[in-house]
Amino acid sequence: MKKLMSLVGLVLLVLSVSAQVDQKAKSILEEVTQKTQSYTSIQATFDYILDNKEMEIHEENKGTISMKGDMYLLKLTELGLEIYCNGKEVSSYMKDANEVTISPVDSESGDMMNPSKIFTIYENGFSYKFVEEKVIGGKSCYVIDLFPENDDIEYTKIRIMIDKQQMLISKAEMAGADGNTYIIDVKDMKTNAGITDDVFTFNVAKHPGVDVIDLR
Repeated sequence: MKKLMSLVGLVLLVLSVSAQVDQKAKSILEEVTQKTQSYTSIQATFDYILDNKEMEIHEENKGTISMKGDMYLLKLTELGLEIYCNGKEVSSYMKDANEVTISPVDSESGDMMNPSKIFTIYENGFSYKFVEEKVIGGKSCYVIDLFPENDDIEYTKIRIMIDKQQMLISKAEMAGADGNTYIIDVKDMKTNAGITDDVFTFNVAKHPGVDVIDLR
């Protein structure tokens, strides 16, 4: 659970300017930031893939995410996991166990655990480098590599693909120090959808018999 949350949080992380600057990469990433911040909300569906060739592991799951400001709702249906954040608290609901853990946002290790940061994954704590322009899945994309400057981060490299037409991150690949490769592939996205704030708070009344673990 912690590993999965750390991955999702990293993929969706907003970062500030790195010490090692590739000017072309910086210009592209700044445009991505401006584009993303212009939206009041974002909804997306994505594939979450785990690969480890040495261990012969290949797992695929599908997910959805809705975001509005610092609020988000993440669902990984095949894993039976739903994560709600209303900006103040995070509720992690495991469907199979009918159990929800509610924690203050601060206890979720800050931005590293915050999946509301999708599509803006690049600056603080990483150096970055423009790699190439490439057609991926029929879309013309910029490819940029991120390298962590903090030894505590469990990833040796993150490669992001930016849709040139939308100027939003469409795919991210994380090379883990454990030999695993984690991939988030955005399949569909809607912007400025009318999302009400109550969507981002877990409603206990709608889950009869739920076991509540309150860590607030």
